[in-house]
Amino acid sequence: MTEQEKDLWKAFQNGNKDAFEEILCIFYRPMFDYGFKFQKDHDQLSDDIHDLFLSLWDRRAFLTPTANLKLYLFSALRNQIWRSKKRLPLMEEFSDEDDDSQFQETDYAETKIIRSEVTDEQLCRIDCVMLKLTKRQQEILHLRFFENLTNSQIAEVLNISEPSVYNLLSLSLKLFRKFWNIYFNVLPSVFFLCNIFIIR
Repeated sequence: MTEQEKDLWKAFQNGNKDAFEEILCIFYRPMFDYGFKFQKDHDQLSDDIHDLFLSLWDRRAFLTPTANLKLYLFSALRNQIWRSKKRLPLMEEFSDEDDDSQFQETDYAETKIIRSEVTDEQLCRIDCVMLKLTKRQQEILHLRFFENLTNSQIAEVLNISEPSVYNLLSLSLKLFRKFWNIYFNVLPSVFFLCNIFIIR
């Protein structure tokens, strides 16, 4: 966590509303992109983020220091979405057992991160392959590559062990390569993307 984030978090815990607003401005977009993996209703997702921040504000004096603010907020949002879906019986409940269900993504906002390095055609291919992976596999690749979290941080967000993170990352990359070759039948010019996922 940067010194700025440490100062903001401390000020937030002390009741500084400006710090509260700045944290919201900094992390709202990354949290929305991450939360969209589990909650496709934009309005409900916005409500979940809003409710989470209100809850954090109400409990600010009792919150413990954190070494990684983004990691903390991602984990908190994941739990908030799960709780909100528990309260909505007509919606599919999010749980770790949903691994076999697939995303119905219409857009990958995070592709802007690598847009300068690959062509639009290559981005389209990457999206196509990612959609063949399970919800859990997409999530772990998102956390590892797009959010640059370490194995231990991913384990904390997903509430699984580090060996499980290692195994899931390995499987996800194996399937990514497999689907790529099935659909495009050549070694991709963006194969370097997979190498970025090398497990630490």
